[in-house]
Amino acid sequence: MPAPTFGLLHDFRRPEGGPGSSYADYYAECLEEVVVAERLGFTAVWLSEHHLTRDGMTPSPLVLAAGVATRTSRIGIGTSVLVLPLHHPLRVAEDAAVADLLSNGRLLLGVGQGYAEHEFAAFGVDRRRRASLLEEAVPILSQALGTGRVTAAGRHWSFDDVPVTPSPLRAVPIYVGEVTEAGLRRAARLGDAVIVYCATPADLRARRALLDSVLADSALPPVPLVCTSVLHVARDPDLAWAEAARGIAYLEGELAGYRDRSSGPAPNRADYLVGTPEEVADRLVALHRDVGFSHFAHWARLPGLSHARAVESLRLVAEEVVPALR
Repeated sequence: MPAPTFGLLHDFRRPEGGPGSSYADYYAECLEEVVVAERLGFTAVWLSEHHLTRDGMTPSPLVLAAGVATRTSRIGIGTSVLVLPLHHPLRVAEDAAVADLLSNGRLLLGVGQGYAEHEFAAFGVDRRRRASLLEEAVPILSQALGTGRVTAAGRHWSFDDVPVTPSPLRAVPIYVGEVTEAGLRRAARLGDAVIVYCATPADLRARRALLDSVLADSALPPVPLVCTSVLHVARDPDLAWAEAARGIAYLEGELAGYRDRSSGPAPNRADYLVGTPEEVADRLVALHRDVGFSHFAHWARLPGLSHARAVESLRLVAEEVVPALR
């Protein structure tokens, strides 16, 4: 099985009462974390998208991608994921092309259908149509970011040989993020790779099994799998969990709020890739054996984590966890 590559997931969110005196200072710290990650050998940074949040979670991942491009030179710059049904696909194609040019061909465009009801309501998009909007928009993006001309006749958009400029440096790969059976089938059919976010190894194993079932039932060819998840290390396992538990509880609470569900029980330490570098490396090796991910990206800065601790964890992951999978 080929060795995977590794990246970081970043949403630039600054929880209320968290470290940093201002959004400007916090963005500066987060950008520095990406620079450090590139220096340490991580191959991609993935930028999230959500809107109208309390904590400033990135609403403009392609704008941020262009900013990251100006501070880095090698690391891939991805979106995980851009909520495509909230945007016009030609506008996304234009912004993606600009970001790809500024990054010298490093953009990885990850898209998904989204789920947060308040976002669709605020932008006047019928949430019930998000799957069909995604289905129709991805081929439009593929044309725009491939040949530079778009012809389409669909329920939502129709174009007759429309030119889309500027042209990216190369055909930008389009990854599709999904988690359900129907969504994974769509992602495997439409995307150059599938992106899955699950907080725990157990959930990632379940998604791998579901994806394998979908591929077999649909007679689709194998597709690369990008896993995004929670991972945090420290020399002291108790410190690692104390730091990660607050961020995990915050993330799970925010997801519960988006989905209008109760947050459930407190996170269980044994469920997560959290501990010493040696402990996490052993669990990640086993996870790769079972899941066969081509790329693994983890939260670079869990909510509430200081800049210094985020950088130290990145260093330990790069130097003591990643080598175990090569």
